[in-house]
Amino acid sequence: MIRRRDFFRKKTWIITAIIFVLSVGLSAAIVFFEFSSKNGAKVSQASADDKVSGWAWNSNIGWVSFNCLGENPACSGTNYGVTVDLNTGHFSGYGWSSNVGWISFNETGAPDYGFNASCLSTGSCAGAANCTACYNWNDHKVYGWAKILTMGAGGWIKFNGSWDKGVSIDPATGEFSGWAWNANDGGSGLGWTSFNCANDNSCGASNYKVIGQINRPPRADSLTAPNWSYAEAKDNAKQANLQFSFVDPDSGSYGGKYQIIIKKSDDSLVLDTGECTGYGTPSAYCKIDNTICMKNGDTGCINAGDCVCQFQLGGELNYAAGYKWSVKVWDNYGSASALTPYSSSSDTPSQADDGAVPTFTTYKHKFPAAAPTCFPEKPSKGEKVKCTANSQRFFSDLPAAAKACDQNTCGWLWTKPSGAGIDDSATSTPTLIFNNVGRNTVILRVTDKTDTGAEPYYSEFTVTIDVNAKLPRWKEVKPE
Repeated sequence: MIRRRDFFRKKTWIITAIIFVLSVGLSAAIVFFEFSSKNGAKVSQASADDKVSGWAWNSNIGWVSFNCLGENPACSGTNYGVTVDLNTGHFSGYGWSSNVGWISFNETGAPDYGFNASCLSTGSCAGAANCTACYNWNDHKVYGWAKILTMGAGGWIKFNGSWDKGVSIDPATGEFSGWAWNANDGGSGLGWTSFNCANDNSCGASNYKVIGQINRPPRADSLTAPNWSYAEAKDNAKQANLQFSFVDPDSGSYGGKYQIIIKKSDDSLVLDTGECTGYGTPSAYCKIDNTICMKNGDTGCINAGDCVCQFQLGGELNYAAGYKWSVKVWDNYGSASALTPYSSSSDTPSQADDGAVPTFTTYKHKFPAAAPTCFPEKPSKGEKVKCTANSQRFFSDLPAAAKACDQNTCGWLWTKPSGAGIDDSATSTPTLIFNNVGRNTVILRVTDKTDTGAEPYYSEFTVTIDVNAKLPRWKEVKPE
């Protein structure tokens, strides 16, 4: 005989279970209708922009999916997904549990917004913006809340709190780890949700995890050109040194690849390096050879100027030609910057400035050359020394053809050392007297007087004179 109270107890539980299932299903259906049927368009939709995927586990409600692309078949019911804004770190979108329905990151009225102090973006993750959770790139933790919509005010899930292992994301792999917590004031609730099977060493039975694409792209900054001074142009006037800063907002990230494209001012292609790797082993096109160019210890390249790259050009360029250039960089996780064009209002150094924003222009011709000599080479103190410039200059129509200097085409300036005398510092053949014993340095500057720019082309050369203490002693000897 079945007791009435036993039957009633069993019947009550069955009815309660049915009501619960129906209520959850109805709520889920309502929420589904709410965010999948507004004006006939999907409001939440899985795409490449949904940067969170995979599965979490809760022993009371089972699996929680963060992106319908992980279902089989993918997104067969409705499109949904969760994303992290790579500029602000804010979470948005929806996850799904087949037992409790939609889990939203788009709500207002979270239990508290004290977690905003751990959000990095200006204005924080405010309820007015329908934002309840954020990621911090400095400590790699997830802060804030998500909400199980069918559970109303009791559906809030907290990602970090007083427990030891809150939810965090490994910046290298994107893997979530740690536990989130749901409970109301009375102590009831769904309890712990695990974001990685490694949390409880259960990967052998079920290799689940949540993955977030939280790696922010790098950028190329502070592009300068031609970075080729008169002192450097003395030996190679066609050369240029393109410089840029690799900047990655993620601490510890560094460069993985770069690409440089150079065009003439008419946009005809001069050089496209393609994707270059291996900074320690440059090739004909991939010339950057600087191990810290895109890596600055363990701190990454956070600010422009932290990691400055130099790309040298020579044979690719012509005299008196304008060039445009662009650079693209990748970090060590494969995230790429935009192709960034050189667009400076002034070239570096100022003597090389062509006045055009998108281009830098190479020098018109070779710089003056000289092979100064002085005789005697090792004079004594107070002895007269005759120096000769032996100088040449070059022309724009024949930029590499040398012509001997004369008074009309070249200027000379000799700078004597302290204590020395000179009869004429502005001639090609001065006479000097050295009064200091030992090594004396004379500097010759040869200037191309026919240049009409703001600063004429010039080159400087150094002559070293070793001066003896006194004239050599001599004694007349009668021949035998």
